[in-house]
Amino acid sequence: MKRNGISSEFIFIDSSILIEGLKGHTLAVSLFEELLESDLVPVINDIVFSEFLFHYIALKTGMSPFTIKKRGEISSIILPEEPKDFIEQFHILPTDDDVLELAYGLMRKHNLLPNDAIILAACLVFEVKNLGTLDEDLKKAGEKEGLNVLP
Repeated sequence: MKRNGISSEFIFIDSSILIEGLKGHTLAVSLFEELLESDLVPVINDIVFSEFLFHYIALKTGMSPFTIKKRGEISSIILPEEPKDFIEQFHILPTDDDVLELAYGLMRKHNLLPNDAIILAACLVFEVKNLGTLDEDLKKAGEKEGLNVLP
């Protein structure tokens, strides 16, 4: 039985696709549209949630998120429904002890930075066989770990 019911009909969407999609990057937009039309259920974790919102603030304002925070303007950018309505399209996987333990080893094995290792570990721990990413390091490591990496 798969952990928490997560199986290969799920796809982990890396923040690179979400962020580049916000910027209007053609490949990211078309991949995201394809995924929405497929039977694959999109999942993310807290790392992607954080990275997406950080870049959302920067893209929406044209300023550093740290500047927006210092000005006390986060609530004028992160609205009650936006971009929450977008994020709610995804199931969110927890980053638990098993994920973190595996991520540590994946950093060493694949020369990954922490966030990429945590994303890859979440895929492996929750047996999510599909990974959507534009990040070359994560793509290579995912393929080496047996994931179906898109695009």
